[in-house]
Amino acid sequence: MSANEIESALKEIKDCQASHNTASCMFCKSVADCAKKNNFDQKMQNNLTQQLTALQSCQENKGFSSCLNCTELLECSVRNGYVAAVYLSMNKGNGGSFEF
Repeated sequence: MSANEIESALKEIKDCQASHNTASCMFCKSVADCAKKNNFDQKMQNNLTQQLTALQSCQENKGFSSCLNCTELLECSVRNGYVAAVYLSMNKGNGGSFEF
């Protein structure tokens, strides 16, 4: 999933939240039947799966069981992509608020 697809999905969910005058889908009266939220959640899950696969492949290729052993730890685009995907997946597009 490309960065543009992620940004597009995030913009769509933010626009939807704004149109329903809410900062989070969990406070929206239409959340149970919301196709936009379901679409967003599916895209975020797909992105998280892709990023995890890329991270695990990188670790395997380098012979590591953890990124902590890698000299590229803080500058690694693969790890940073995974961290961003986890963050977005956890906050459900709410920019800092986490829904569990």
